[in-house]
Order: sequence, then structure tokens, then C-alpha cells
Amino acid sequence: MPIERSQVEFTNAPMVREMLERKNFDITTFLSVLLLLTAGFLAIYSATYAAHMNNRFGSQLLFAAGGISAMILMALLPVRWFQAIAYPLYAISLGLLVFVALKGRIVYGHRSWIAVGSFQFQPSEIAKLATIFAIGAFLNKGRDLSKLGNILIVCAMVFVPIALILKEPDPGTAVIFAGLLILLLLWAGADLFLLAAVVLPTFVAILSLFGETPTVISVLAGGAILFFIFRRNLVVTILTFGIVIAVAFSTNFIYEHLHQYQRNRVQVVLNPELDPLGAGYNVIQTRMAIGSGGLTGKGYLKGTQTQLRYVPKQWTDFIISVPAEEFGFIGAVVILLLYLFVIFRGVAIASSVRSIFSSVTAIGIAGIWFLHVTVNIGMALGLMPVIGIPLPFMSYGGSALLTNLLMAGILMNLYRNRKVLF
Repeated sequence: MPIERSQVEFTNAPMVREMLERKNFDITTFLSVLLLLTAGFLAIYSATYAAHMNNRFGSQLLFAAGGISAMILMALLPVRWFQAIAYPLYAISLGLLVFVALKGRIVYGHRSWIAVGSFQFQPSEIAKLATIFAIGAFLNKGRDLSKLGNILIVCAMVFVPIALILKEPDPGTAVIFAGLLILLLLWAGADLFLLAAVVLPTFVAILSLFGETPTVISVLAGGAILFFIFRRNLVVTILTFGIVIAVAFSTNFIYEHLHQYQRNRVQVVLNPELDPLGAGYNVIQTRMAIGSGGLTGKGYLKGTQTQLRYVPKQWTDFIISVPAEEFGFIGAVVILLLYLFVIFRGVAIASSVRSIFSSVTAIGIAGIWFLHVTVNIGMALGLMPVIGIPLPFMSYGGSALLTNLLMAGILMNLYRNRKVLF
């Protein structure tokens, strides 16, 4: 059959032909993402099978089809376009966050959604990517992060969306933004002492909830880090250490003055068995599902905890319980290895590109995936509070899936243009 002229023109299109060459097409990221998507489809179908909620599986397929198309488009666009739209996209994302905080749709007690017909999306998902772009564009102009002023500007770029997201309220997404800020500053070469001054009080506050001994140990460890590792100006170091001590001893004071229901929530994070039928129920059931899978699992669609729906909303925040029960420890490890592979792929791309914008963008995308996987798995195992963080590419949800596929496409684009300096 003769080849149509349009087919020849498409095949010979320089951009498409270039991407399809082995050296420019990031087949590693592409296949890893497809494998994670497949694992997500299997898990969502299984999680909704017994409940006869196959409409969720169908919706996820539609979201994935649109997302994969968008991923390929992102991989083909001129890489300079991403930097060109960085500030406008950031401004638009802030506007959407303001709108959602005022008139957004309330779902599960959070005003986090904007409805467009039958489709609803979370602006905070787009805000993650927009914030990475904006910081990358800012740093691409040769800003020196050894200067406090530049660090404060980068912090402001993150704190503004955090404040709007907390207004919804969505503390889980706010935590992701805070973690992303630290990762980006570290990657961009910010002063480690300044970062330690921010991070150490946070860790000391968390450890102080476990009792007097962890409090004392964390304070001493913080002092050792400040005085013996960084060795900065003595007055500044003493003031920073004073803040660490103040945080350590004020945390327990603040905790004692919380309402009882607020203290219960904190205690459940530390020990879910304190409220097995209430706040600790999700974590207990998820851990039982994961543990019941054993080494090789019970078989697909044969998990008792998940098929009998002991795990609430197992197709969203606790979706890891499904493959862990059905395919066991081996299945869960394979999924985690895929995530590690994709994340380290992002780090490798961030290390190989020639522009600061591309490097910050790549490490930001890898950082978001790392934080989501860490927090989500930590929630499932009871190591972190349940704050509603989905598992990338696997949890049910259109906004998150589309955003993650967009980011995967951008990562593929950065790989294709890794030798471009702009």
C-alpha cells in the first residue's frame, strides 16, 4: 500500500525523529512510568472489585489516556517554553489557590477542589510544578544562595502557596511543599547552616513528643551539629542553639495545653492502638493487610482485608495495601524499587543537564515523587500521620495522575535536551 504524503512528513518531522532516536528518547523513564501505571490499574481494579465500583477504574483509565498524551506532548515541546511560562504559570496557580480557598468545592472536609462540569481538580497539584518552574527560573539568572536575601525570596515563593493551601485546609500538601523547599535549597547550594537552623528545631519538636530522653538526646545532637560540624560565628551559633532548646521545651508545654481531642490525634500517630476503632483504624487495618500478604501474597483478587473492605478508601491513600496483600512482600518491594528507579533517574537527569533551570526542575520533580512515596508509605505503616498524600501513578485521582504524567513528560524532555544550555 503506498505511503501517504502526510505520513512521510510526520515521520520526517525533526523533533519527533530526534526524540525517537535511542540517545534522545528516555525509554527508561517512559517504561518505568508505564509499569507503575499498570500496577496502579491492577490495584484500583482489585480495590473496587468486591464493592462493584468499577466506574472508578474506568475513570482512571480515561485520566491515564489523557495523561499519557499530555506526557508525550511535554516531551516534545521546546524546553525553553517551560522557563518562558514559569512566572505566568506560578501567578495563575496562586490565583487558582486563592479562588479555591474562597469558593472551592468541599470534599472530605477540605475546600481543595475546583469543579469544571463533571470534572474536578486540585489547583495545588499544578501549583507544585509551577513553584518548581518559578524557582528554577529565578535561580537560572545566577542568583547566589549563599546570600540570605536570595534564600528568603525562594522561601517566599514556597511559603505563599503553603499559606493558601493551609487555608483550605490541606496540611498534607503543605508538608510536601515544605519538604520540597528544603530539597531545592540543598540542591541549589544554599548555606547548610541556614538550613540546619530551620530543620533542627523541627526535628527536635517532633522527637520531644516521645518523652524526656529523646528530647535531651535530640538537643545534645543538635548542639553537636551546630558547634562542631558547622563552626560558624559563636554568637549566631549560640542564638540558634537557644532556639533549638526553646522549641524542645516549649513543645511539651504547648502539647499539654491542647484540647483533649487534639492530643488524641497526636497520640494516635505515635500509637494507633490507642484508638483502634477511630483515628487509628485506617493504619491498623492497612498494616494488617500488608502483614497478611506474607512473602508471596494471597493472589490477585484474593486478599481478605482488601476484598472485604476493611481498609477504608483503599484505592486512594492506602492503595499500597492491595498489592502488598495480594503479591506479598516481593510485590511491594518490586513497586518500591520502581519508584526508587524513577526517582534516581530524575536525580541523574538533574546532574547531567547544562542549565540551572533544567537541573532545578528535574530535581524538583524527583523530590516531589520522593516525598509522596515516603509520606504515603510512612502513613500506611503508621510511621507518619495520616495526612492524605496519594501514591504517585497508583492512587486513584485525576488531578494527581495528570500532574504526575505531565512531570514525567517534562523529565523526558529535559533528558532529550540535556546538552542544551540556556
